[in-house]
Amino acid sequence: MKHRKLPDVKEAFELYRKMPHGFLEEKAKAKLRRMGYRIIDREHAPEWIKRAGGPDIIAENNGEYVLVEVKPSDQLRRYSKAAAKLILVTDVEEGKAVEVWGLKELET
Repeated sequence: MKHRKLPDVKEAFELYRKMPHGFLEEKAKAKLRRMGYRIIDREHAPEWIKRAGGPDIIAENNGEYVLVEVKPSDQLRRYSKAAAKLILVTDVEEGKAVEVWGLKELET
């Protein structure tokens, strides 16, 4: 399978307005691949992942699984430009198990 070159951050902001979810999902997959993960189709995922739900991306590297939910948000994008720290609060049991990637993190 051929992979196309992904745009830089400036181009990303323009694309974000046009097709945010699909664009961010492709950028996240590209970063995971650079980190050594392979992307797994849901039908090939372990049963425990299938029972947990339907994440946007399932990735695996040496037995470590990563489940990714892509959530574009105009509100969060606006907040991130403010000169203040942005904290996301969710109902996961332990926040240390959650990472947040913005467009700049997707480039590294």
